[in-house]
Amino acid sequence: MSSLKFQKPDKKNVFVNIWRNISDSNHGLAIMFRESSTVQRLIPLELAVGVALGVIFGFIPLEYIIMGVVLVVLFTVETANSAVEEVNDLVTDEYDERVKRSKDMASASVWIWHLMYIICVFFFLFCHLAHFAWWAHIIPG
Repeated sequence: MSSLKFQKPDKKNVFVNIWRNISDSNHGLAIMFRESSTVQRLIPLELAVGVALGVIFGFIPLEYIIMGVVLVVLFTVETANSAVEEVNDLVTDEYDERVKRSKDMASASVWIWHLMYIICVFFFLFCHLAHFAWWAHIIPG
């Protein structure tokens, strides 16, 4: 088993380092799409329901943009949560209350963003059903 050591950045090969970082990030994305049930099932379901309600009730482009931003943040938080869980599982195989607390806190951040998406979709739905143009109070003109 190889040990990980801190490596000083190679200032001579900046573009090679950038390319390596992009490659590592793409590998992380592939892992998320391949292994995360939230990314495979729940986020697409939320997206489909939100878009379907938007089409039925006539959401404006700004509402779709807000929904998209919330889903991107949700995906990002889910990725961080998965990383926390991986590291915690690497630290110990035995039950440890601190590991449980760490995993629960990371999971809570994911739950908050799922809730945020649901709140956004229902807020937009309510506004359209009530014929209340919420954006007219925020966007001038």
